[in-house]
Amino acid sequence: MFQTELSNRVSNKFPASKLAYRHVYAIASLLLISLLSSFSLSQPHQFISNWFDGFLGGLAHPVLGLHHLVNVVAIGLLSGIVLRGALIPAGFVLATLLGTINHLLYLNLPGAETAIAFFTIIFAVILAIANQPNLMVMVLLVATAGLFHGYTYGQAILETTISSQVAYMLGLTLTQYVVAMSAREIGNIISMRQLQNIRNASSLAFWAMGIVFLSYSII
Repeated sequence: MFQTELSNRVSNKFPASKLAYRHVYAIASLLLISLLSSFSLSQPHQFISNWFDGFLGGLAHPVLGLHHLVNVVAIGLLSGIVLRGALIPAGFVLATLLGTINHLLYLNLPGAETAIAFFTIIFAVILAIANQPNLMVMVLLVATAGLFHGYTYGQAILETTISSQVAYMLGLTLTQYVVAMSAREIGNIISMRQLQNIRNASSLAFWAMGIVFLSYSII
């Protein structure tokens, strides 16, 4: 009873719409920072020559690549509708680091772009399902997706110094985690308010973008 009353007070003090807007603003702010960072890094593999350039490149890459950004947002939303879902974005971010290191070690991971497109479609389908996804299944899915994302990220820093590579991966981690956790808070609101219409609309948008990404990766 106390918990219910407390929840009602918090809900009245911080309406869901305001909370959602705050996290949308957080994502938008990070997008702007990443875009500004990218002005001097339009071709990262040629311009990353020190740790600072590497960090800026890491901040920008997950946002400038729309297929990366869509997946990170989808993963964040999904983590908001799963109990203990914070493990989901954490698993994704860690897996992207492993995928990036894989590329730096010249361990081939074929079909990465196509795999990323497929995962976009898979996440869209899961988002549309009313039932709560299984946590461990989701962690395994996003970790696998993260390996492919990280592998494509690694291309930008193949010929750079170790300090640049470390800074780049730090920037990647920061951008992806902030975007995913902001999207997670929006997912929490959607789940608590049982806003299935918003889930369905988001799912349709992700599905459509996944089909576009898939067609481009095959052509």
